[in-house]
Amino acid sequence: MRVIVPGVSQILPQRVTMQQAGQLRQAQKASFQQNIVRRINEFRLIAQDNVLMVGLLIASIFIFLFIILPIARVIVQGFFVAATPGSEQAVPNVLTLQYYAYYLQTTVSQINLDYFYRYFDPQYSTHARLVLSNTMLMGLQSAFYGTLLGFIFAYTAVRCQIPFPRVFHVFALLPTISPPFAIAIASILLFGRNGLITKQILGIDFTVGVNDIYGLDGLVFVQTVTFFSIPYLIIRAMLERLDPATEEAALSMGASKFHIFRTITMPLLIPGLAGSFLLLFVESLADLGNPLLLGGNATVLSSEIFLAINGEFNQQKGAALSLVLLIPTVTLFLVQNYIVKKRSYISVTGKPTGGQLLVKEPAIRWSFIAASSLTLVLIVALYASILGGSITRLWGVDYSIDFQHYRIVFNQGLEAIIDTTFLSVVATPLAGLMGMLIAFMTIRKTFSGKEALDLFSNMGGAVPGIILGIGYIIAFIQPPWWAWVIVYTVLALYLTSTGSKSLLTRLILFAGGTIIGLGLAGLPGGAGSGAFLSYAEWYYLLAALTLIVAGIGWWGAESAKKRWLVAGPFLAITAYMALYNFLGTQFRALFIWSRTLPGQQWPKVVSSIADQLGVFFQLPNALMGLTFMTITIFLMAHIGKKAKLPVAALMLVVCAALSMEGKPMALVGTAYIIIFAYAVRSLPASVRAGVAALQQIDASIEEASANLGADAQYTFRRITLPLILPAFIAGLIFSFARHMTSLSAIIFLSTGKWRILTLEILDSVERRGLSVAAAYSTVLIVIVLIGIGLTYFILNRTLGSSGQRIDLDL
Repeated sequence: MRVIVPGVSQILPQRVTMQQAGQLRQAQKASFQQNIVRRINEFRLIAQDNVLMVGLLIASIFIFLFIILPIARVIVQGFFVAATPGSEQAVPNVLTLQYYAYYLQTTVSQINLDYFYRYFDPQYSTHARLVLSNTMLMGLQSAFYGTLLGFIFAYTAVRCQIPFPRVFHVFALLPTISPPFAIAIASILLFGRNGLITKQILGIDFTVGVNDIYGLDGLVFVQTVTFFSIPYLIIRAMLERLDPATEEAALSMGASKFHIFRTITMPLLIPGLAGSFLLLFVESLADLGNPLLLGGNATVLSSEIFLAINGEFNQQKGAALSLVLLIPTVTLFLVQNYIVKKRSYISVTGKPTGGQLLVKEPAIRWSFIAASSLTLVLIVALYASILGGSITRLWGVDYSIDFQHYRIVFNQGLEAIIDTTFLSVVATPLAGLMGMLIAFMTIRKTFSGKEALDLFSNMGGAVPGIILGIGYIIAFIQPPWWAWVIVYTVLALYLTSTGSKSLLTRLILFAGGTIIGLGLAGLPGGAGSGAFLSYAEWYYLLAALTLIVAGIGWWGAESAKKRWLVAGPFLAITAYMALYNFLGTQFRALFIWSRTLPGQQWPKVVSSIADQLGVFFQLPNALMGLTFMTITIFLMAHIGKKAKLPVAALMLVVCAALSMEGKPMALVGTAYIIIFAYAVRSLPASVRAGVAALQQIDASIEEASANLGADAQYTFRRITLPLILPAFIAGLIFSFARHMTSLSAIIFLSTGKWRILTLEILDSVERRGLSVAAAYSTVLIVIVLIGIGLTYFILNRTLGSSGQRIDLDL
């Protein structure tokens, strides 16, 4: 018999529901705690290897200081406008951009969203949406055609046995090593309304309605030719690393070549294709020179941003438009990242492989060769016009040979040639190693935030260079104290963690070392300032502290074999600081003496050498402190337990004093801000090349090395790096060429002390004529070609010494 108790049937379900809700809350709380513990354990696992952890910290700090901070400062300006009494726009007539940046920092601002409302305001929306539409069409079409052309070139070079492969490779790289808007100038000379081919040879009369080189079509054509070398290098490196065993097995089972290409080859190339498309999309949207020359009536966002800042002196408008330009770039990156990570693309397994599966069918092989050869003929014709323009008296009027333009280049532009080459050489390994490090961390390691690390590493190329340059001025015209305190705190806390395992001891060490360092930072001053110590005496004091550290390191090394490994770097730091003031005086004396030399060239060469030596031996105190702290963390792994604490304490005092003295990270006007801008602009290419290569390498190879006792640094140097060497070379080549030919990112960062070659080209177009600009461009191309040759030579003598030959036909 069933007994029904009134009210129980209604209460029981409620009790069950409440109990389940409680259990659900407990499960959610436990899951949240587990996620936190898991993320902490991820970083603890990485922190077990000092080299790996410092690499992650350095990469994160680099991205934070030189990508996130400048972009954030510019974006903030997009939402705020400086408020001045009786003036709608702040300082419309500024004397210098540096003064403008300082003014904006010291002026009260108010929120202003006018430039975002214009996309919905009927009065402005037609123009605003048309500009955005033109930008998207230009970016997507340039990325698609450039990636397609790069794939055709790569497939021809690797699979089709093209005649003269080295010549083919060199000419395929020409667009990458050309200065900005060089292809645009050559296109106008050959295909313009009065072009050599269109007007004088073909006799085309460009009347109203006849399509010409100007506009969106011409812009896409020029950008396709300019940027296709990037996917060519990336896809070619991937094709050469593909294991042909899978393709040969499918061929032996009766599969057709097209079926193998569609189901095996292309899927394995998806990381390179997707990365190339993203990179070209970013490059196209961020390009400034070509849209200014060939845009015509088809205005795009990059040129509108430049005109807003350089023509209207409206920084808020330029910043707001740059934020609009970031949206499609980030969206495309997220889509590409999602597609690539859904599947596996491993093709390098560590097992012996045979040669490439070559295309032997005449129709297919000669179709690829013909398409590539016709494109090369076009490229040669474009660059021949540049060379011809540099040795003719006046292009289009007087074609007689005249070398007077080169005399102007080597007399008036010698300093620009030397400075640009030096800064590019310094920035190239920085961008290449940083790119490979970020790629390795994002592909091979698991930790919270690696997606953000990958994303922001590409932001430096996604933002128009002109906006990045403005951001650098705003961020570094005055010391970014809050950002620098964050960087110092992170590194200092990790340094203390290597010195002691006790949390209380770490906190005492951090607080005490920082306070003492701050006290030391207030001691030095110039003559007549009433300071306790002169700068020379202050550096001697810090050198004495590091000398004590060297002695402790010698005594406390883990073994006798590691004594010089530990003490040597600290002795080098001691000598560096002891000679700091002396070398500065000698460099200034060398600069003054250079002005007494006869002729025009030698004074410029010697003075440039004096400035360049100062870049290495006269580091700003903040960068010096960051460098010394990083070196100390590296060395802590080789110091015994008894010596770890005193070494960490003394070096923290020294680094804190250097980091907080004067105006840390006020880099505007120095060479370092140009070097960092160069590295940031070329970082995406290095990262994408490294990611594409690492996604092809089976992780079990590195796991086997770790199981045999190798640390992360040894495994990366001896196992991973040789396997990704082609991608690394591609990153170095593109980085150096990008640095030499960069314009928009450093157009406002150049000074009279550090002259940039591309600015001289732009100035020549405006003032001295197209022939002088062509001569500058020719010299720049020759320098880049020499740099590429030296890159291959150096890598053959170093990384290739293990038996892996790096040939020029890569």
